[in-house]
Amino acid sequence: MLRVDNIWAKGRHHALFGRTSFSVNQGEVIIIQADSQMERTSLGLALTGRLPLSGGEIFWSAGNGEPQPISMKKLRRISDIVDSPDVTAPEQHMRVHDYVSEMLSYNLPIFGRSRAGRWLKERGLEDLDGLWMDELDGEMNIELITALAQSSPSDLLVFDTPSRHLNHTRMWLPFLEELAGDEERPRTVVAIVPHISESWRGARAVVGSVHMDQDGEFELAEESVEEQPETEELTETEALIDVIEVREVEEIPLTSSIPLTPAASGASAAVQAAESMTDNQKTGNEKTVAQKTAEKE
Repeated sequence: MLRVDNIWAKGRHHALFGRTSFSVNQGEVIIIQADSQMERTSLGLALTGRLPLSGGEIFWSAGNGEPQPISMKKLRRISDIVDSPDVTAPEQHMRVHDYVSEMLSYNLPIFGRSRAGRWLKERGLEDLDGLWMDELDGEMNIELITALAQSSPSDLLVFDTPSRHLNHTRMWLPFLEELAGDEERPRTVVAIVPHISESWRGARAVVGSVHMDQDGEFELAEESVEEQPETEELTETEALIDVIEVREVEEIPLTSSIPLTPAASGASAAVQAAESMTDNQKTGNEKTVAQKTAEKE
């Protein structure tokens, strides 16, 4: 059983995906809705232990026992992220034969090109052997990636946007349900898609549906919220300082009627001397003007 408790991951500027909680039993499929490709890929990487969590916890149990917290290292060992764009999805310029050889080489120590052809034939996919990946239609893609996922030793399989191959849920979902309900080896299967069909009656979850604010935005972590009052107090203090500075400037009188203290007598004498010098300069200026006027006359 997989249980996810309020997990989320932060990026450089904002959360890669919002807080999310759900649980799914072994042998079942859960469909999770995430709006953007970044959210879907980030959640898929987090659920398989390939992206560190910023909060929350993941629990796992192999059978029907009570799920226990699982480390990222162990989570990577028991899980696969399947067909994730720009991560594990095949390049369109690859041959199907080469892609199968590469994917199976992760599970087998030695796997040659001739065995890839035999593997495809054993699963009724021999018609794909001579094709390029960009020649496959949606159903061929789903058949190929689910067949490869069945060959994986992992108990937890996370499919990243399988709906991009086939628009209708009823067309791609049966492949995942068959994979999860395998009698010989039941798995826990997670499908992350941009939209959940109304006809789906199984387990479901929506990314970011936990701890959303009234505007539908993802809430910040508690420590970030606690910092806001400190910022407001700082703003008020700065405003108070500005008011005090303005008042000090306004209250300085042009001519003081308060007698100076003895300690300030030196400053008083300097002021008087400066005023006397200013008056002499004014008188000199007046004489100069009078002389110039007389010369003109």
